[in-house]
Amino acid sequence: MNFSEYRKYLIRRQEVLTRILAFVALLVSLVEVGRLSGHLGVVGRYVSSPVILLIFCFIPVVALFKSRRFTVNYMLMLFFLSCVVSLIFNHPIANYMSTLRLSLFFAMLCLLSPLVDGASLRVFRNYLWRTSIFLCQFVVIMSLVLYVITVVFGDKGRLLLIVSHPIMLSTLAAMVSVIMTWRFLSRENRVSRLSQLFDALSLVAAIIVMVWGGARGAIISFVVAEIYVFVTLSHRLRSGRWVLISVVAAIVFAIFIGGDVTYRVKKKFEIGKENNSIIFSRKQLWKSRIGEFMESPVVGIGFTNATRYSSLVGNVREVCINRPDLSEEPGSSWLSVLSNTGIVGFMLLVCWNAELQRVVRRRRKNGDINAVKYGALMLFFIVDGFFEGWVLYAGSFTFFLYWLLSSRIMDYRWPVCTDKPICGRCLGI
Repeated sequence: MNFSEYRKYLIRRQEVLTRILAFVALLVSLVEVGRLSGHLGVVGRYVSSPVILLIFCFIPVVALFKSRRFTVNYMLMLFFLSCVVSLIFNHPIANYMSTLRLSLFFAMLCLLSPLVDGASLRVFRNYLWRTSIFLCQFVVIMSLVLYVITVVFGDKGRLLLIVSHPIMLSTLAAMVSVIMTWRFLSRENRVSRLSQLFDALSLVAAIIVMVWGGARGAIISFVVAEIYVFVTLSHRLRSGRWVLISVVAAIVFAIFIGGDVTYRVKKKFEIGKENNSIIFSRKQLWKSRIGEFMESPVVGIGFTNATRYSSLVGNVREVCINRPDLSEEPGSSWLSVLSNTGIVGFMLLVCWNAELQRVVRRRRKNGDINAVKYGALMLFFIVDGFFEGWVLYAGSFTFFLYWLLSSRIMDYRWPVCTDKPICGRCLGI
């Protein structure tokens, strides 16, 4: 076989691998989105999401090690080691299955984050990110469409037919809103009217569903991310007429629907007013995490462990100590890292987020328009992480999106969205 034939063979093999990775990415995205529905209990009840992902991701992992060319991110490796050390110095609580969670956490980091980086994984993550974002957009639109259908043909509208958890649905809708806003402000005039109309419909549905879900953390994160997008792309505001049209349409639609849209938000603010704090439901959880940190400030109390447990009684959280038979909601991603892994793991994760922001700024200076989207989404996840504890839990869909986003930010050195296959570029074709 001469060099020309060998080159064609490599290109064909890479094209087949790319199609396989795209198909696997589609399956993984469908499983992740399917787990959000309470009606697909077979997936979420009997087999956990990380286990399913490990099964589906067997092909890209084999391709990665077969190529024998991959790199390791030392900062993420140190963060994982800090999680391991936290369990070594603290007895794992059986009720929390910390050892199993740590194993799944490491496996998911290898598959989703830049902890392990290689050509096949970059292709896989690219397809996985694009497919997941499209499915999130589809879920948000269909949630609103199904609500309208149940109103017309039923006695009462039902919004949570696809995603059963309102806070998760609100978070997805907020993220879709940020992406749609960026898309309107960054796109060129050559985009078809049909595509613009579909994105406008997505933005309208996302804004309504976000408010409807009533997740205060998601709404605050959305506002921060939107400010970042508008300030960064202020020179493109003239092309944002579709954003204004979508917002006006969302307001009109919300008025047409009535009080159902704002019921959850109003209810939470009323409860917050009664307790003299709009974040009272999170305040005690934050105090518990800080109290756990004070117990072991260096290495923490152990990966996903807990020593303080809060129970909501009459809208007031009562804290009891040393009750391992209870389960505890983290309440905050960053404070859970602080309490579980101590100051060492917390500072490593802070440095990691700072590094991601530095890479985003560098990409913006180099003229990469996608950097604005990634920067806005990073701010969204950072702010949302103060209100929701997902960063250490591999079964969370927000965990899935956050670490996948980090890989998209760091993969800028390795372009995968070009006309030439990866092996072709490596051969200089």
